[in-house]
Amino acid sequence: MSLRKNIMKSSNNMLNSKIIYGILLLLIAIILGLYLWNNYQVDGQPRIIKPFKLPLPVSDKCGIENCHGLDITCGPNVAEVCTEMYQAGDNCRQFASCQIVEGKCTLQKSADFDSCKSCVQNCQQANPDDPIKFFDCESKCWE
Repeated sequence: MSLRKNIMKSSNNMLNSKIIYGILLLLIAIILGLYLWNNYQVDGQPRIIKPFKLPLPVSDKCGIENCHGLDITCGPNVAEVCTEMYQAGDNCRQFASCQIVEGKCTLQKSADFDSCKSCVQNCQQANPDDPIKFFDCESKCWE
């Protein structure tokens, strides 16, 4: 009886080891297949895989990123400290703001901003070499 039990145990162990080896061979075949498929070449050129791009995180912080001038940029890197040196067009910036619209931080300009900006640019063209006349002209742009 014990001989029969030993034979049964050894046949069960052999069966279990065959199953385990079969599973290992199957896993190796799958890994090798994936490796070859990933490095497959078409006409001698490697297959180009476009990288997956994650969407940019939507930040709840939105504001004016630069401190001076008529070219305003909006984004999450809001300028927290600016110099007190005045630059042309700084007073026109009071008519612009940044707001999140459809998930994007965008510049919101009023008609006053556009007319002020146009006025400042006209003053710059009319007085390129005379800063005193330029600033006198510019001071009338936002009044």
